[in-house]
Amino acid sequence: MDQNPYSIGNHADLQQGGLQGKSFTDAVRGMQIIAAALMTGVLVFLGIVLMMTQGDVLGTHTPEMVTILGAGFGVLAIVNHFVIPKIIAGSQLRQIVSNGFSELDAESKSDRLLSVYRGQLIVALAMLEGAAFFNLIALMVEKNVVALGVATLLLSAMVFRFPSRDKVV
Repeated sequence: MDQNPYSIGNHADLQQGGLQGKSFTDAVRGMQIIAAALMTGVLVFLGIVLMMTQGDVLGTHTPEMVTILGAGFGVLAIVNHFVIPKIIAGSQLRQIVSNGFSELDAESKSDRLLSVYRGQLIVALAMLEGAAFFNLIALMVEKNVVALGVATLLLSAMVFRFPSRDKVV
């Protein structure tokens, strides 16, 4: 039933999953702050690039080496932001289960699962952010609209990944 590729829960609602209350809300708010900070960093650096280039970033000439590398890293980051966090989360979940997860109370279970989700969120957003910064550097150096497009796509992927109560459950 769970269609969200980012979710670690498989419950139909918050009541069944036991993920509710102030600690859950605080955990989601913390993840939202982290995600917003990472996205803000990309936007601030875009502003710096626009100031340094005096807005002359819409060159349509053939992309040069840095722009091509940036686009390649962007594609790689988009693919890997799905794959690598799942691998990390799977490993963490196996470790949690082997350490007696079933014996924990509901609040401890929620805390452990939220910790796994937070970790995979940070890893995914950091990969996208790094590739976005690389493309903004390419934009600053080569002034090609391709780098701006890739950076915008990466920032959009970060926005799509922004945590909410429904996505975290």
